Amino acid sequence: MHGLPVTKLTLYKHGVGFFQRQGPAQDGAVTLSFRLEEMNDVLKSLTTLTVGGGQVLGLDYESPEDKSALLQRSSIHLSDAAALRDLLRDLRGRAVEIATPAETFAGVVIGIDLPGEREEIAATLVSLFAPDGKVTPIELGEILEVTLRDDRALGDLTYVLGANLTDQDKRAITVRLTPDAQEALVSYIAPSPTWRVSYRLIMDETDGEDAYQALLQGWGHFDNTLDEDLDAVQVKLVAGMPISFIYDLYEPFTPERPTVKEEQRTVAAPVEFEAPPRVAMGAPMQARGAMAAMDDMANMKMAPGLGVQALGGGTAIAASGQATGDYYSYVVSAPVNVRRGNAAVVPILQFMPELRKERIYNGRKHPGNPVVTARFRNDTSLTLERGPITVMEAGEYAGEAILPFTQAGGEVYLPYAVDLGVRVTEQSGQKRSLARVSLKQGFLVVEEYLIRTITYRLENRGDDPTKVLIEQEVSPDFEPFDTPEPEETTLTARRYAVEVPAHATNRLVTNERQLLARREEIKNQSLEQLRRWLQDKALDEAAFKRLSGLLSLYDQITEHEAKLHDNDARREAIHEQQGVVQGNLGALRTDGEEGKLRARYARTLSEQEDQLAALATDDAAQRAAIEKLKAEVEAELAAL
Repeated sequence: MHGLPVTKLTLYKHGVGFFQRQGPAQDGAVTLSFRLEEMNDVLKSLTTLTVGGGQVLGLDYESPEDKSALLQRSSIHLSDAAALRDLLRDLRGRAVEIATPAETFAGVVIGIDLPGEREEIAATLVSLFAPDGKVTPIELGEILEVTLRDDRALGDLTYVLGANLTDQDKRAITVRLTPDAQEALVSYIAPSPTWRVSYRLIMDETDGEDAYQALLQGWGHFDNTLDEDLDAVQVKLVAGMPISFIYDLYEPFTPERPTVKEEQRTVAAPVEFEAPPRVAMGAPMQARGAMAAMDDMANMKMAPGLGVQALGGGTAIAASGQATGDYYSYVVSAPVNVRRGNAAVVPILQFMPELRKERIYNGRKHPGNPVVTARFRNDTSLTLERGPITVMEAGEYAGEAILPFTQAGGEVYLPYAVDLGVRVTEQSGQKRSLARVSLKQGFLVVEEYLIRTITYRLENRGDDPTKVLIEQEVSPDFEPFDTPEPEETTLTARRYAVEVPAHATNRLVTNERQLLARREEIKNQSLEQLRRWLQDKALDEAAFKRLSGLLSLYDQITEHEAKLHDNDARREAIHEQQGVVQGNLGALRTDGEEGKLRARYARTLSEQEDQLAALATDDAAQRAAIEKLKAEVEAELAAL
């Protein structure tokens, strides 16, 4: 049990609570008890003040060791079945007085003899050594009283009895105060279940199209996990998440240290650091606007069952909104009573938004049908925490949703039901379309559009016309074209409005494109490709003529290169023939018929040499023509 009651409780969304306790101090001290797992957070954050005089001297807290480890530190170890016997056993060598029915003995305990250790011993005996040198055995069953005359033994026994009172799961912290301190205020953080919020949205239809009278209520849920009742406690629920962590301050930690030898040194001058300038703190932020008033409820249309007026007027808002620094909080105005182990739910928010109902279709989120969505603005000047919301329409349950974390002024979309009366089908396609062809640095740059098309077909099976917002996610590399203007655009989506008459269908076609570019060499193009680009108006007539001229030059170069290739083939064939002729010449004599044949082979070799010379001349002419044509190409490219 804590020595101080909880007076204020602030709960956050990340498993931490801020507790404030205040009450009278007794005998210059206040003792608080915490769970073992809370100690690191408590030691990190515990702040103590005195109220009405006095000072805080310091803190004492119990060791993190468990009961068995604490008892091992003592020289006295008591069992559950033989405490007196164990006490006298561990008092060996210490001065005591032992009273029996006959007389009182004083001396030093020698030890205990148990039955069975010696045959002549029938009962447990305590041997006492008197100052006069006499040793007296005393039966344990005859002992009426034992008085400890040794201060250390008395201290050890007191320690053992105190350690046995230690709760295995609890640790105590004692705040030491000066004797004149009358009252103490203690605050700290400790692990705590997160608080949660749930909402109710009540909608009553008005005469306007898809316009509704609405009432939004927020309810804060929190649990009392303390080992005590909360009585008249001020509760604050914070819609924010301060940075928080666990730092081990409770478990003893002794780091290893190097051994350093003494050395001679001179006395150094003092080291000083300049203090930072003092910054004046600004005034705390004032509480922001309260919840919307309920003055207009009398003029509202009364809906059957749970209507806006009925539910709004019957609920007392027990909290006020407030902005504190970077956080938004709901301060429960009335003191809260929650019994130990119980939980509480308090109304923390109520306002009447200007609400419209929309049907939004997004095939990735819910294919086939649009989702009925309630849309309104957060006009409370407060942040709305994320939580489940139950929607009631015309006094009946209509669906559920998750209200997202929404700052003041933010738009809220609550998709709470599926409209089965409207069926949506999608058909998607993709193609490429030539955009333009240009010349850059001697290359053709061909630019094409990658086009994605989605066709939506909407069928309204209901008796009333309806409007559906088709939501498409924004692709960073694509832009819409040949598409109706969206009714609204967000950072991540475009929404297109489609009106669908009763028992009829309608279509929406959306197109978006991405510009892609590639480089190609001019010489790899064909005249037919140039003509297609001319027909597609990717090239103008002048560019077509100049590119056609370039292709003609490339074709001429190709023809000359082909002739060079033919010359190489002919030259190789002549060389093979010369090899055969030369081989035959070596086998013939110079006279007679062989001499005549030898002369014929010599003439053949001469003719082949003339052919090789002609090929060389033609090669030079072909290469000269190629170089000339290449120069013309370079000049034409430079001109382009």
